[in-house]
Amino acid sequence: MLFGGAFCSTIVAQSSDSIGWMTISYLKQSEAWLGSENAAGLHTLAIPRISMAEVYAGKQDGNFINYYQSDNSFEFGVRSESFYRLNSKIVFYGKVDYRNFSGKNMGGSYFIDPQNTPFDIVEYTDDNRGKKKLEDYHLIGAVSAELSKKLFVGGKIDYTAANYAKQKDLRHINKLLDMYVTAGVSYRINKKLELGADYYYRRSTEGLLFDMYGTTDKVYNSLISYGGFFGVMEQFGDNGYTKENQEKPLFNEYHGGALQVKWNILPKLNFFSEFAYKSRSGYYGRKSPTTVVYSEHESDILSYSGTLSLQQKENLHSLHVEFQWEALDNFENIYRYDNESGGISYVGYYGQLHTTDKTTWNVNAEYTGSFGVTGGCPAWVAKGGFAYYSRDILASVYPYYRKQNLHTATFHVSGEYNICKPKDRYTLYIGGSYASGNGDVKEDATYATPTESQSAPKSMDTFLYREFEYLTAKQMKGEIGFKYSRVIGKKGMKGYTSVRCGITKAFDVEYVEGDSFYEVKWTLGCTF
Repeated sequence: MLFGGAFCSTIVAQSSDSIGWMTISYLKQSEAWLGSENAAGLHTLAIPRISMAEVYAGKQDGNFINYYQSDNSFEFGVRSESFYRLNSKIVFYGKVDYRNFSGKNMGGSYFIDPQNTPFDIVEYTDDNRGKKKLEDYHLIGAVSAELSKKLFVGGKIDYTAANYAKQKDLRHINKLLDMYVTAGVSYRINKKLELGADYYYRRSTEGLLFDMYGTTDKVYNSLISYGGFFGVMEQFGDNGYTKENQEKPLFNEYHGGALQVKWNILPKLNFFSEFAYKSRSGYYGRKSPTTVVYSEHESDILSYSGTLSLQQKENLHSLHVEFQWEALDNFENIYRYDNESGGISYVGYYGQLHTTDKTTWNVNAEYTGSFGVTGGCPAWVAKGGFAYYSRDILASVYPYYRKQNLHTATFHVSGEYNICKPKDRYTLYIGGSYASGNGDVKEDATYATPTESQSAPKSMDTFLYREFEYLTAKQMKGEIGFKYSRVIGKKGMKGYTSVRCGITKAFDVEYVEGDSFYEVKWTLGCTF
C-alpha cells in the first residue's frame, strides 16, 4: 500500500508506540481537559504520544452565500497536530496549519472576518466584485509540567498571521497578526476533584491598505457601517477610513481568565466545566500626533464550556454544552487637523459619538456517542446537536438610529460507520442539518427631530437584506463522506485518504442570488 506513505515518511523520523486506530479527535472527546485554554490540563494525556499530518484541498461553488463570500472558490492547505509526553512530568502539544484560499466574484466587506469587527467598511456598490486571495498561517505551542503529585502548571501560545488582498479596484491589502497566550495552574484536591485557573492575554492587528491601479478619474465610495449597513458614505481619497496609501490598523487587546473544574462523579463518569471572562478594547487608525484614530471600541465577553463524559467498556458518551455572550460598544472620535508653525498638521480630538451597541449570543449543545470501540476504533459514531445564535444591533448617527435583531437555530445529526481490520479501516459518514431564523431586518427612527443642517445617514440595502436572509432563511444541508486508512510498515503509522461532499439548499430565497451551495474536500494524511 503506497498512498500516503511518501508523505508521512518525510515527517516521521523515529518509531512510535502503537496507538491502534485512535485519532486526535477521539482523544479529545475522551478527555475534555485537552481542549481547555488552560494548558496545565495537558497532564491528563493518557497515552505516550499521538500525531497527525495531512494535506487537503477543497472546492466550493454556489450562489447561496453571504455578502462578503465567494460563489466560486478553491482552497488547499497543510496541517499537523501532536500530543507528546516527554516523561512522567512534562507534556507538549503543538499544531501547525497553513491555508491558501482563492475566491472569485468577491466584494462587500474589506475585512477578513467582518462578523467579529466592531464596525464594517463595505463597498457602496455590488458592481466591483473581483478575485480575492487569503493566506494564513496558524501555530500553537503548549506545555504542562508537574510540580508535585497534585500541582500542575502550563502555558500556551497561539499565533496567526494572514495576508488578504482584492485584485480589482477598489483594492485592499490586509495584514493580520493575532496572538494569544495563557498561563495556568491546576490543583488536584483528591481523586474526585481537580480545580484550575488561567490568565488570558490576546493582541491582534489587522492592517488595511487601500489603493487603485485603474482609471484614476473613477470614484470609489465606501460605507462606514456602524451596524445593519447603516452609517456614513466616504469617498476614497486623501482622508477618512479609506485614506489612500496609508495602512490603518484595526487593533484589539484582550485581558481575561478562566476557572476550570473537573469532577470525577464515578470511576467512569466525569464532568468538566470552564467559566471564562474577557475584556476587549481597541481602536481603528494610527496613534500618533499627526495621524487619526477614527474610532475606539470596548466589550465584555462571558463564556462557558461544559462536558459530561461516560466511559464504558466499549462505548464512550459525551454531552458538550457551551455558550458565549458579548456586549460591544463602538465610539467614533470627533477630530480636526490643527496647523502648527512649520507647516505640520497635528490631530486634535474634541469628543466621541456612540455609534454602535451590539450584543451577541452563541449557544451550542452536542451529544457524541462512540459505540463498539476496539483499539481506538468505534464501530459506530452518532452525533446530534443544536446551535442558537442571536444578534441585537443599535447603530446611531445622531439624531438617526437603526435597530436590528435576528435569531437563528440549527439542528444537526450525523452518523459514522467504521469497519476496522488489523491492517485496514473503512469509514462511511453521513450527516444533515436544518437551520431557520427570524427577526427584524431594520427599524429606523430618530432620537430627536433633525435640523436642516443634519443630513440623513446612508444605507446599503443590497447587503442589508442579503445578509439577513442568508442568516435566517430556512435551509437544509446534507453531507456524505468516505475514508480509507491503512497501516504502513511496522511502526504503528497509518496513512489515510478521505473525501467529503456537502450540499446546502435554501428555501424561499428573495435577496440572496441563489439557493444552493456545493462543497467537496479531499484529504491525504497519516497518524502516528
